[in-house]
Formats: sequence, structure tokens, C-alpha cells
Amino acid sequence: MMKNNSKLSLILTFSLFIGCSSLDKSREIAQSKKEKKSQEDVLAEVSSKLKEMVESAKKGGQSKVDYLAGDMFLKANAATMENDFKTANLIYENLVNLVDDDDFIHKKYAISLIRTGELKKSLSLLDRVFKNSKNQDSQTGLLLAGVHSSLGEVAKSQVVYRSILAASPKNEEACVFLGKSYALEDKFAKAVATLKNCEKRIKGKGIFSYYIGKLYVDKEKLDIAKTYFKKSAKIQPSFSQSVMALGVIYEEQKKSDRALKVYKKYLKNYPNDPLILNRIVQIMFSEEKFKEVIPYAEKLSDFEPDNLNLKVKLGILYTDAKEYAQAISTFKSLLVHVPKNDKILYYLGAIYQEKQELESAIDYFTMIPPESGLYQDSSVQVAQMLSSLAQTDKTEKSDKAFIEFVDQKIAEQSPLKVEFSVIKASYLEATNAFSRSIASLEEVSTLENFSENHKYYLASLYEKVKKFEESEKVIKKILKDDPENAHAWNFLGYSLLERKTKMDDAFKYISKAVELRPEDGFIRDSLGWYYFKVGKIDEALNELLKAIKVEPKDVSIQKHLAIVYSVKRDFKSAKRHIDKAISYASQDADKAELDEVLRSIVQKRLPASAK
Repeated sequence: MMKNNSKLSLILTFSLFIGCSSLDKSREIAQSKKEKKSQEDVLAEVSSKLKEMVESAKKGGQSKVDYLAGDMFLKANAATMENDFKTANLIYENLVNLVDDDDFIHKKYAISLIRTGELKKSLSLLDRVFKNSKNQDSQTGLLLAGVHSSLGEVAKSQVVYRSILAASPKNEEACVFLGKSYALEDKFAKAVATLKNCEKRIKGKGIFSYYIGKLYVDKEKLDIAKTYFKKSAKIQPSFSQSVMALGVIYEEQKKSDRALKVYKKYLKNYPNDPLILNRIVQIMFSEEKFKEVIPYAEKLSDFEPDNLNLKVKLGILYTDAKEYAQAISTFKSLLVHVPKNDKILYYLGAIYQEKQELESAIDYFTMIPPESGLYQDSSVQVAQMLSSLAQTDKTEKSDKAFIEFVDQKIAEQSPLKVEFSVIKASYLEATNAFSRSIASLEEVSTLENFSENHKYYLASLYEKVKKFEESEKVIKKILKDDPENAHAWNFLGYSLLERKTKMDDAFKYISKAVELRPEDGFIRDSLGWYYFKVGKIDEALNELLKAIKVEPKDVSIQKHLAIVYSVKRDFKSAKRHIDKAISYASQDADKAELDEVLRSIVQKRLPASAK
């Protein structure tokens, strides 16, 4: 007897090994016997062996049946847990033959068949179990009705639902599914009536009005639907589906404020509902209500700690609210999960840059790999910060760090070669290395993306080192390509004006610019300054007042007005404009020049005896 049982157990274990393992394992066993069988062949062989075992157990008496049944059930259950339903079905098929009167096994077999889509085969098993329970096993009844419905047998599913309700009148699932089945048959009134009757029998449940509301949504009768969703929430305040459905209607009607009001009211009583929290975060984030959304996003993040997208949003929210410590902490925690994520590295770099912690910002920006779409922009940010640090520190080390970095980027032949050359030129200009600054621009001046603005910059540098012929060549090339370019005419005229040469040509060029762009404040400033230079003070004041209306924060125009007013001996107005110019100036050189103008104005104001 022991020998027989051992043999049965061994064969069954072998069947489980084949069925529950991967196809590769089956092939290994088959190849060891120098055979190549398909998985179906293996399963057929196992099925045949199981049938032999079942017949042998039946002949051996009840103890053998019980032993084999228990072993088969454990192995079928194990296969189910591993989502290997084909093997489970194979075992259950033979197991129900062994214990034909066990409804529990029949039900397990039916559920396993549903998982593999064998609905018709499961139907007779479920029908038998449900009838044997005298319609008391509502779980089996719901499965049976669901299978009927999936097979398109709606009328049969309704018979089952009604039989469940006859035995258990307060079964809410049967109520809901029965109502929904009527709706599938376009029996709208009957569906609504069924759900209303269920609501009368089963007190305190919001699910029935909720489904009535959904039926009206399908009919596009949204106002009636909202009434039922509100009723559902009133009957069962904790039923979040109704709150969600009501809010979504408001959202679709572009009434986001009403939706937010509904969600906020619910969250006052049930603050930990992730579904509603998610909705409110989405709306507020899309409407850029960044400061208001933070507490909701924080709470939602507590419920969804692995939601990396939500954490990114939260980090952005903290950044926008200038809560930089929390933003940094959030983004650094994300780097634990995705240590090389370019967007997170960029966010951290940008935050440190905003905080003026430039060295930390540079560290994060330089970690962004070349293949990233953010690489070029991050490199530009690093170049600008290194330039700022070099200008502040004024040390050989910081100067070298900037020059080496920007030269490396220029050598990369990237589309930003011109951009890096301009950054380098600006730095060199700020350190009064004008010749090197010019050389930096000249090296890229023939490139396609060397723009008109870059040409103006190069011309202005030529002006600073008194290379007026080179400057004029650059501007006249612009005019050759675009004869109606007002700013180019203005540049030529203003250059002559500042040099106090060819004043007639200066007036002609500036007048041409005014004709082309009469509303341009900078061009009006040039005309006003021309009139000042030739002693026409009132005309100068008139043009400069036009200019300042258009460009109220321009340092040069404010300075020109101060000088003109001082000549007219209106020292109060002169002082007002020079103070504004000083407040708008950002460069140390500009501020020093303005201080000199201020001293000159004060000196003119003093009586002769005080000079």
C-alpha cells in the first residue's frame, strides 16, 4: 500500500512539475529523452496519467480517493496561485471525476475555467453548485449570472439575479447587476425602477442612486444625473464614487470651481480619499493654483509613495511657491529611484541657481548627459554661472574655469557654438578685454546662426575700441540685406553723433530711422540727443519725453533727460531722472558714469559763491 501511494504521489508531482513550470522546463525533460513534444502533447500525457491515477484510486477504496483528492487539490491551488490556469484546469478536470459530489471543487474548477475564457464549460458547473445550494450561495449565483451575461444570455442572467434576490432581498450586487442588465436591453424605466426599489429595501446605501445617475449620464441628461449623484452622497456621505461622478460632470461643463467645491466639501469629512485627492490635484495643477494645491498633493503623495510623477509635480509646486528646502528634499528623494534622470537633475540645478548657490547648481547641471534634450540648455546655464562667479571672484582660478569650460563647449561643434562664443565675448567685455571679446565673435561671425543681434553686438564692440570702419562695414552689410532696417540706420547715425562728426549725415540717418519706426523709443532718444548736441534744447526735450513714454526704464534715456533738464536749469526734474537712471542701472561702469552726471548736476545747481 505504501509503495502504491508513493508511486501515485510521484507521478502527480511530476505532472505539477511539468504543468507549473515554464515551457523551457518541459523541453528540458523532453530533450533528455531525445523527444520534442509540444506543451499540448505534454499536458495530454499528464492528463492520461492523471486519469489512470483517478481510476486506480477509485478501485483502491475511500482512503486512496481522499489521499489523492487532497494532493490534487493542493497542486491545482498552487498552479492557480502561479496564474498557471491551464495546469489548474487539467488537474481540476480529473479531480471532479474523482470527487463528483464536492460542490466546492466544482466551483473552484468553474472559476479556473473562467480565467482561461472557457465560459460555456464553466456554466454547467456553476449552475449545478447554485441549484444544490437552493439559490442560497449568492457568490456562485453572481458568477453564474455574470457568465450568462458575458455570453449574451441577458434574460438568463436576469433569472439568476432575481432568484438571488428572492433568497437574499438585500443583496446589493444582485440589485445593481439586475438594474444594469435591464439597461443593456434598453429597458431604461425598468432599470431605474429596479434600482429605486433596491434603495428602499437596502437603507443607507448610495450605490443605487449612483447607478441611476450613471444611467442618466448615458442618456446625456446631466442635470438629472447630478440630482441622483447628490442624492447618493446625501444617503451615504462616504460614497466617493458619487462625489467623483458629480465633480467630473462639472469639470466637463468647464465649471472647475464647482467641481473643486464638491471635492473640498467631501475632503473635509474624509481627508484621506486618494481618488478625490487625485482629482483635486489634477484640476489645481492644470489651473496653476500651485500654492493652494500643495497640501492636497502632499497628502496624496503619502498614499502613493511610489508615484514618481506625483513627486515630480510636488517638487515643482514647492519650487513655484519658493519653498526651496522642500523642493530640494523632494527631488533628491526621487534621485534615489532614478539617479540619472535628466529632468530631476535639471530641476535641482535650476533651484540652486535661483537660490544663488551657483556651485551646487553647476554640480547638478553638469551631471546631465550629452544625449539628453536638456544638455545644451544646462551647458548654457553653467557657462553663464561660471562667468558670473569669475566676474565676482576676479581670481585667475575662476577666470580659467570659465574660459576652459566655454572653450570646450565651443569645440564640441554644437548648434550653440555661437551662443557660447557670445557668452565668452560678454565676459571678456566685462573684464575690459575688448580685443579678445571681438576675436571671440569674429571666429563665429560667418556661421549661419550668427544673427542680426550678434552683428549689432560685434559692431558695438568695434565702436568701443574706435574701429569705426569695421563697425560701419557690419552695419552697412545689414542695410544691404535689409534697406528698411530702422535700427541699422539709427546705429549709424548715433555712432556719428557720439563722435561729433558728419552731423548732417547723423541727422539724415536718424531721421530715416524715425520715418521707418516713429514709435520706437530708442530711435526717438537718438533724435532727441542729436537736437541736444546741436543746441536745440526744446526740440531735444520734446523728443526725449516721447522716448521715455515708450521706454520708461531705459537708463540712457533717463540720463539724457536729466542732462537736458539741467541745461534748462530745471534741477528738480534733472535730479528725478538721474535718480531713476541710477536705480535702473545694473553695471558698475554705468553707475559710476551716472554718479558723475549727478555730481555735475549738483555742481550746476550751487550758487557761484559756493563753488
